[in-house]
Order: sequence, then C-alpha cells, then structure tokens
Amino acid sequence: MKQIGFITQGHSEYDERLRALLEASGIDPEEFLGLEYFSLTPFFVLAGATVSPDAHTHGTDIHVSAVRITVAEELEEAFLATLPELLADAYTDEE
Repeated sequence: MKQIGFITQGHSEYDERLRALLEASGIDPEEFLGLEYFSLTPFFVLAGATVSPDAHTHGTDIHVSAVRITVAEELEEAFLATLPELLADAYTDEE
C-alpha cells in the first residue's frame, strides 16, 4: 500500500498528484476539521483508497489526530483517474 495522504489539523501531506487534483476541484487540501472535508471520505473509498484514522481515547471520547489515505500501488493510477469523475458527478450542478 502506498500512503498518498496524511492529514492532521494544521498540516497535510499529499502525493503531489492528489494535491493537484484536490486543488483543481476547488477543495482546500489543508482543511481537516470541517464536515464538508470529511464528506470526501466515501469518494476516496469508492475510488479505491483506504481511509484510516489515527485515534486515541479520553475515557469514552475518541480523538482523531490524523487521517491516512492509502491505495494499493496497482490501483494508484485508476484511483487518480476515478476520483475527479466521482467528485464532478457529486458536486456539479445540473441544470
């Protein structure tokens, strides 16, 4: 598996092609806390990636400190080709 994204509050590291794809779509690749950003998780998964939280607990509360996005190396090109299509289908207004 290849890690193509590691997202923490205030700092994100992306594969350069994934960063360019997100920026071209108008999505802020540095966003971490907003629900709008986390709504992308299903699209990452449907395009073939695995999304894993780095989390720890405080009693019964969970604190997510980071999110990792990984993809099998043989799926990387297909992921990068499929994700923009999924985002366009979901976020393009049809008249």
